[in-house]
This record gives sequence, structure tokens and C-alpha cells, in this order.
Amino acid sequence: MIANSGHDETGRYKNGRAGDQTGTEYAVIPWYNRPWTCVLRYPNKTVAADIAYCARAAAENDKIGYDQNQRDTFWHELALVPNYDPAKITTPCESDCTCGVATCVKAAGLRKGDAMLRKIDPAYYWSGNMREGFRQLGFQVLTDPKYLTSDRYLLPGDVLLYDNHHAATNLDVGSMVREDWITVPTYQTGWNRDDKGWWYADTAHTYVKGKWLLINKCWYYFNDDGYAVTGFQEIDSEMYFFNPIVGDPKECAMMVTDERGHLKVYTKD
Repeated sequence: MIANSGHDETGRYKNGRAGDQTGTEYAVIPWYNRPWTCVLRYPNKTVAADIAYCARAAAENDKIGYDQNQRDTFWHELALVPNYDPAKITTPCESDCTCGVATCVKAAGLRKGDAMLRKIDPAYYWSGNMREGFRQLGFQVLTDPKYLTSDRYLLPGDVLLYDNHHAATNLDVGSMVREDWITVPTYQTGWNRDDKGWWYADTAHTYVKGKWLLINKCWYYFNDDGYAVTGFQEIDSEMYFFNPIVGDPKECAMMVTDERGHLKVYTKD
């Protein structure tokens, strides 16, 4: 299956209403031969898995539709929601095939702490510059016919490109490369604990690291190894304090002082 964005609610490319009016503007559909001229593959499987997650979440969210004139509004809305998760967008917005792909790539870069991908401008990319642009970002350019004529050799997060015409994102593991993907670990989503501390899996294949995350109205910070910090921590030249009490329901949550100077867990209404 692929995440595909190809037309608005009237079958055209411009001036449609914001959002997916028909469920087909941005949708999960079976692989098809466009034909594709190359496949762009990101070598970091954790990031690639998250590209696939973001692409599927966007395609399944009917608040995100297709319109070339409003192609960057998907990114504008995504930048406002927690953890850059397309599933959380509630305001109607639009994208097109290439800007949609690039938005999901940027989101995965931000979510997984990839310094190169997190800085890109999704609106810069179109089907005529995506091959070279993504190659410079570290994507492999695959042109062997086995990648272009079926989905059997594709991996999650692979970008399908028909130069100067169209792009889409592959979501599943091809039947001929399952052994190549089996090395990607599978996690229980949500909170997990090991002998080093608490960590949080945001998808079945990825966990949060090097960033803040709001969970159940509480703020947590996860270090570069992916563990929620406790006690006094200096983050971006500012000092914070995180609940160090082992076994407390809000262990690791950011704390503040109340009007009496007593420590309490900060909760966002």
C-alpha cells in the first residue's frame, strides 16, 4: 500500500476546498505503476519507518486534502500539533503529492531528531527537483527495475518518484525484503521502563529522544539516549526540575513551585 495524493474533490489540481472532501484526495491505496522512474530510500530505518507512519496518518486524516495553490498549509498546520503527528490535525488544510511527501519527511526528521531532515522546507520540493534534492539529504536513489515495477522490493518510507510528474510514499514491507526489515525493533507503544529508566515509544518502531513531549497534560524531556530525565537538568541554557520520586504516578514530569514555594508537577490545561 502507498500514501497517494493526486487530485482535489473535483478531479482537478487547484482551487478545491480545504480538507479531503471525498476521502480520495490524499489516501492509502494499493501500489500501482505510474510509471515510477526511481525510488528514494532513506538508509536510517527508524526514520524511514516514521516517514511511513506520518504518510499513512496524513492519508487517513480527512482534514488534509489536495490543492496545489495551498500545498504548504499541511505543513503550517502540522507545525502546530503535538509531536508533529498528522493524525492530530483538526483544521482543514491542503497539500500536493511532492509537498505532502516532503512534509512527512520533515515531520519524521523532527520527531526522530534527524538534523538534516528537520531543517528542510517542504514547499521547496516538486517532482522535478526531488530526486537530486533528496539525494543531497542522504536518500539512496534506486533505479533497478525491480524497485520500479512492483512493490515486492520496497520498504516502509520509500518515496516513489515519477520525475516531473508525481510522487508517493510506500507504507509496507515488500514480500522479497522482509528479512531486510526484520532488524527494525518493535516496541510497545507508550511508556516503557528498563534498568536505565523510563522511555516512550511513539510508534511501534520508534521512540522519543532529544526533545520535549507533552503526555497527558505533563511535560517530559527525553535525552539523546531516549530516557526521560529526572532532577535538575540544564536544557538549552535553562534550568528545569523533573520529578525524581521513583514509583510516583508522575515520575519524570516537569515540576514548578506554587505560590508557597512548594514543588508540584506542572500540568497544562
